[in-house]
Amino acid sequence: MSTFWRMLHFMKPYRLQMSAAILLGFLTVGANVGLMGTSGYLIAAAALHPENVLLIWLPIVGVRFFGLSRGVFRYLERLFSHDAAFRVLAGIRKWLYGRLEPRGAELLEKNRSGDMLGSVVSDVEQLQHFFLRLVAPPVIALLTIGLCFSILAAYHYSLGLLVALMLILAGAGIPYAAHRFGRVRGESLAEARAELYLQASELVTGLPELVAAGREGEQLLRLESTQRRIDGLNTGMNRIASLSGAAMSAMAKLAMWLVLLTAIPLIGQGKLEGLALPTLILVTLAGFESVMALPAAFQQAGQTLAAGKRLFALADAPLTQPSYGQAAGCSVQGLIELNQPPLEIRFQQVQMHYPDGTSALRQLSFELKQDQHVAIVGESGAGKSSILQLLLKLRPYQTGSILLNRMELRELPEEAVRSLFGVVSQQVQLFNATVLENLRLGKPGASAEECMHAAKLALIHDAIEAMPQGYDTVIGEGGARLSGGERQRVALARALLRDAPITLFDEPTSSLDPLTRQAFVQSMRTVLKNRTVLWITHRLEGLETMDHIIVVRQGSVCEQGTHPALIEARGAYWKLREAQRRRWI
Repeated sequence: MSTFWRMLHFMKPYRLQMSAAILLGFLTVGANVGLMGTSGYLIAAAALHPENVLLIWLPIVGVRFFGLSRGVFRYLERLFSHDAAFRVLAGIRKWLYGRLEPRGAELLEKNRSGDMLGSVVSDVEQLQHFFLRLVAPPVIALLTIGLCFSILAAYHYSLGLLVALMLILAGAGIPYAAHRFGRVRGESLAEARAELYLQASELVTGLPELVAAGREGEQLLRLESTQRRIDGLNTGMNRIASLSGAAMSAMAKLAMWLVLLTAIPLIGQGKLEGLALPTLILVTLAGFESVMALPAAFQQAGQTLAAGKRLFALADAPLTQPSYGQAAGCSVQGLIELNQPPLEIRFQQVQMHYPDGTSALRQLSFELKQDQHVAIVGESGAGKSSILQLLLKLRPYQTGSILLNRMELRELPEEAVRSLFGVVSQQVQLFNATVLENLRLGKPGASAEECMHAAKLALIHDAIEAMPQGYDTVIGEGGARLSGGERQRVALARALLRDAPITLFDEPTSSLDPLTRQAFVQSMRTVLKNRTVLWITHRLEGLETMDHIIVVRQGSVCEQGTHPALIEARGAYWKLREAQRRRWI
């Protein structure tokens, strides 16, 4: 299905508002035609010095009516058309999120995040012009052509046919030429703006690293080059718009002269009254109002359709790993049993590979019991984080079994599974909002008292209170105003606020210094002593108090047991610990 027809599909729920907007747009142009026609008749009639003003009372009333109604109709048309356009945009955003959310992990592997953000923001915004410029104006123009034909044909059919033909030529030929010459430039402009959006996003997010490396100048040169390209394309588009406007104005003047040349002989033959001549001329010129906007609209069609094409390509990206989050195999009773303690997790001979065929997990088996603190350790690339992705249903597993309370993970809905977990990851996602708002991401609607209690448990309350506005302090993009330890403690408080039965930690201390790392591990053990914890890390310090330790190598378990037992065995765990200790020394 083409981009154009798919866009029309999004307009179906709002066809009444859009029909009203089109009708009001036609009434606006019709009021202008009526105003110009009655004004021409009034001027001509007044020039003959009528004996009584009552003889021109009707055109006077007509001028007042059409003059006032044109403003009212224009206001209502703008109101209805923009309301409908923004409602369509809201529907597109909702649909797009629904398409991207289950594809999130895979799309981020195949696309740059800035490119995706450009599609979600700028491309969607560009689509507001679809109805305002590509759908409504041509319909209004067709209705106006019919109106002008009816008015002028009432005087003489040849005049109606002449003006209708000129309006059709101007309304179809010039927009077609504008679209043909502007399509490629419009598509290139949409791509260049998306590239500029991506480059600006990369510059902002990576600015500290670029400055530290002295490479910010190169990125700025890329931005300047892209901006110059956009400026050149805009210049070309403006040139096309100017030529289209001049051509449309020339067509209007030509139509006026043709009407004059046709009407004057008819007046001489007595087939028309002389008073009709100003009306015929002004109605002809007013009729061109409806087609004046068409060249610019069709010139922008390339940008709008290119934005839609990029957006649909992103949303329709095929999943090499099919989604299984909304499985229908789980009954209501099963969901109830899922939340009944004791909650246990069991991996049985699990195998998982990435879309490119790379194996991540091989015959992985282990258990996580209620209130148990288990650490999964191993070198980078051993497959530790893949375990977390499976538990959160971010990726599917190909063979084996993952049981949550004896229920198969792949048969459970995403929402039900994810409600069981609180997550503290290496890259904490904090937003440019207040501390309180960031904490409430763990539990929307949580009271300030609940947030403060969670912060106290995570040992971050005092640090928050010391901030300028306390819990109302804006912490910057990514928590820029917080230290690494503070960001991790905010993430821990958010996980505690969620009050999930299982808390997952994925390399939470990798970016912390040794003292902060030790303090964070101790606070975690204290506040989560009565909860189930799965701690995934490649750093082996602070694991002495863990109930169980699992060593993963090349996607499978090579060793497991308590810390003392693993040290005594002098196996893989002991070797990793010794290797890290020597590096620290």
